[in-house]
This record gives sequence, structure tokens and C-alpha cells, in this order.
Amino acid sequence: MRNLPAVLIAAHAALIAFACHEITAPKRTVPSPVARATSETPLDAMSLAELEVLAQMEDSLIGAVQDDTGDVAAMAELAHLYMLHGAYDEAVGPLARALEIAPERDDLRSELRLAFQLGKLDERQVDLAEKARQFLDLVRMTGHGC
Repeated sequence: MRNLPAVLIAAHAALIAFACHEITAPKRTVPSPVARATSETPLDAMSLAELEVLAQMEDSLIGAVQDDTGDVAAMAELAHLYMLHGAYDEAVGPLARALEIAPERDDLRSELRLAFQLGKLDERQVDLAEKARQFLDLVRMTGHGC
């Protein structure tokens, strides 16, 4: 029984050493498909798994708009997702619809302007009302075999 306290002290010291090693050891990170899918990766450079994650994110945001056609945050997030991957033309519809609902939002107007500039859409005539209607049609059709 005399050795019991010494054994406990040694066990505590080993536990503390292990915890310190775990805390101070450099972490190795492997980019997950979710992390890469939300970064600025061009669509043609993404793996199938990354494209599936991206499609799930898109479906989730479109589902949020289906549930609440006035969900400006979901529309803005969807447009941002499109823009991250260079799909500037697709970003115009959700942004145009969001601006119809919340015309006072300067951030949406700036995002729309950026989509036009980056996608070189400012070089052609774009009907924002028509883009908003097309977006709403897409939202209505999603999940119905389309």
C-alpha cells in the first residue's frame, strides 16, 4: 500500500504529459469536401464528392426559399455560393429577387453590381425583373422532377 500514492502520482504525471503533448502538437489538417466546396474553387476543378456537397448546399438554400419565398438571407447566400464558383449569371436571379423584397439593402445591391462586373454582364442588356421571375420559377420547379 505504500507504493499506491507513488503510482497515482506517476499516472497523473503521465496524463498531464499526454494532455500537454496533445495541446501543443501541430495539427494536421486535410481539407474536407465541404471546406473546398465552399471556397473559391472553380466548378471544373472540383471532385465529384465536392460537387455533390455543393449541390446539397444549393438544394438546401433553394429549399429554404421554397419554405419562405421572402427569405432574403437564403437568396443572398445562394447568390454568394454561385459567385464563389464563378457562376455570376446564376447569382443575378436570387439577388434581383432579394432586392425586390428588400430594396433598401445596399449590400445586396453591391453584390449584384459585383456579379455584373465579374461576369461581364454589364456589357449586355439584362432584365432584372425577368431574372427574378426565372429564379422564382426555378424555386417552384425544384423537387418536382425537374
